[in-house]
Amino acid sequence: MIRAISTKIMTILCAVFVAVHITLGLLALDMVSAPWPVYLAMVVYLAGIVVVVKPSPGRLPLASGIAALAATTAVTILVSAVLPTDRWPGYASWHLAATYTLLVVVNIRGRVLLSWIGVLLSIIITTAWASGASMGVVGGLMLNIATVGWVLVSTGIGHLLRSNDRKVGQYRADAEAAADWYAAEQALHVARTQWLQHVREVAGPALVRIADAGHEITDAERQELKLAEAQFRDEIRGRVLATAEVVEAARRARERGVTVQLLDDRRQDLTPRVLAAVSERVVSILNQARAGTVTARARPQGGELAVTIVASTPDNPDEPTFVEFAERSPDI
Repeated sequence: MIRAISTKIMTILCAVFVAVHITLGLLALDMVSAPWPVYLAMVVYLAGIVVVVKPSPGRLPLASGIAALAATTAVTILVSAVLPTDRWPGYASWHLAATYTLLVVVNIRGRVLLSWIGVLLSIIITTAWASGASMGVVGGLMLNIATVGWVLVSTGIGHLLRSNDRKVGQYRADAEAAADWYAAEQALHVARTQWLQHVREVAGPALVRIADAGHEITDAERQELKLAEAQFRDEIRGRVLATAEVVEAARRARERGVTVQLLDDRRQDLTPRVLAAVSERVVSILNQARAGTVTARARPQGGELAVTIVASTPDNPDEPTFVEFAERSPDI
């Protein structure tokens, strides 16, 4: 469906055309040899209109297009069978306008080939009827001028509108991509700004003292700088594991001489439930550690384990504490 033409507008236009065509057909009933084929043709015409204007995503469904093609053929055969053969049919040939209305809608809704097949069938049936009437083959061809013209115009307009739709879609995609890029850049800028502010808060005072040429760095300040460097390493390498509680517990453990490593091989966030359970257990192990090494690692996604924790002490290095957290369950 062409976005420039809404289904509502197309339905309103079709309703107007249908009303005009059926009115003309009823006014010309005195010219036909039998009225019932005309009534039946009107019913088929209405059914065909309902089928082609029924909303659907994308192009007109193939089944609906074929049904509309069958409707145009049936209407043409039914009305042609009762038209007068000794004079110009006038409004009694209302079916020609009805058929090209159906075919134009089929064309606009993306079934261009089907619409032109319908035009060809209309020409064949109408010309065959006219060849046995007083107007002859030439007259039959003239009756189809409007059908060919309207479908030709709708093909051209449809092509232009579909081309415009493609351009609009491309412009929209470009605009969305630009907006996404800008949002990502803004998010990165905010993240950088927050990180720099965090670095200033954690290491700023110590760096000011280091920059003072007349200040002699004490052992306590050296230890403070080591702890700050370790905290930054945890936040960079540990990422998902480096919650505020874990970072603070790691700092206190390092002050007691414990070696702490937080490693994120996952590169993707844990679920809130798993993260809460992991943080609680890592903090507990760090608070209990008085020496040795504690390593918490977020495992790559796709495996059975989400996080592993290994804690070893100098007194018993061959029997470390090993804790596992499954991918979907915080249970140990």
